[in-house]
Amino acid sequence: MLIFDFDGVLINSLDEVILTTYNATTESLFTSMAKVPADLVQMFKNNRFHVQPIGDAIVLMNWCLANCQKNSQKILNREDYEAQTHRADIDLVDRTNLIYATRKRFIDTDIERWLALHQTYEPLWNELAQRENYLFVILTNKNHDATYRLFRHFGLNVDANNIYSGDNGITKIENMLRIQKRFGRQPFFFIDDSFKNLKELDFHFNRNHKVLSLALAAWGYLGADDTRRAQDSGYQAFQQADVIKLIEDDV
Repeated sequence: MLIFDFDGVLINSLDEVILTTYNATTESLFTSMAKVPADLVQMFKNNRFHVQPIGDAIVLMNWCLANCQKNSQKILNREDYEAQTHRADIDLVDRTNLIYATRKRFIDTDIERWLALHQTYEPLWNELAQRENYLFVILTNKNHDATYRLFRHFGLNVDANNIYSGDNGITKIENMLRIQKRFGRQPFFFIDDSFKNLKELDFHFNRNHKVLSLALAAWGYLGADDTRRAQDSGYQAFQQADVIKLIEDDV
């Protein structure tokens, strides 16, 4: 069974994440990217690959706000980024809930502008949309409501029960355990654009024997050396054509 991350794998939501995080951090409710300083947008995009749980986007945004006028091209190294998250004065669950609540306010205020900030990754999205009876699962740190709305908006019919989301602080490891319990110990293949997520899942599920195959989505929100690090760790780095071949071989 194929399992997909959502943001950075099926949907490009980078602008929405920036705008929602900016609103959450500054207590604003802008609905246009034009309201966010261009140098800050560039700095956040350059460093987006660091963010794993979405609550940490607020930590990154605070750092960008403090530093974007000095050097908007600066990219944090892993150690400095982790130091920033460790110094955060708001708990991760509270930061995550703030992102979700801010996103809901955005949707309630102007859903059309919210939807317009997203694009599907093609041709992978269209391949899945054409296979109405193809079973796959979503394992994401995004909240369930936003994920399901985007599936419906872009015309991909997914059972809401097949979306395992980050609501209530649930981690990808916890959700993967729920997926295993529901579908049994069949082969699972998970595709994510976060090298850190792959490492965590690999350590938890494959320590004794391999039960979860893992691949990096090479078209997602990657750092400069993420593809090399993934391959050095034994993970495949997929392009969308590679995933489409997996789907074709599976039907």
